Amino acid sequence: MAARPWIACGCDDTARMYIDIESNDNLNEAAMATFKETGSSAIVRAVRLSIDDAWHWCAITGWDPTGPVDARITPIEESGDGPARLLHGGEHGLRLARIASPAAISTVRWSLEDATQWGEPFLLCRPETEFA
Repeated sequence: MAARPWIACGCDDTARMYIDIESNDNLNEAAMATFKETGSSAIVRAVRLSIDDAWHWCAITGWDPTGPVDARITPIEESGDGPARLLHGGEHGLRLARIASPAAISTVRWSLEDATQWGEPFLLCRPETEFA
């Protein structure tokens, strides 16, 4: 059974996020991961990502069995690599679509049938990642 990302306290009193996503209509493969949170999460609607060696703004949403839900960005400590940002969503991961700028977020109509959109279980980003 797929589960939403959830938070638990580790034995050293640090918050840990466990992500366990089964394969679904949005994702071909299952994903499991654990992260050490270092701060509070925030809702995110757009993120600037490097795709095909160029920077692009992407609309982003979480994805559940019933469709779009909030996507969130959370500061984490990435095992040995230092600080990072974790983008995470619903039971079925994240859904993304390229947009011209954050102002274009409202033009995206989220759909599994839209070939210009794609799914990700979660994304790890640099601390300086731009988001809206």
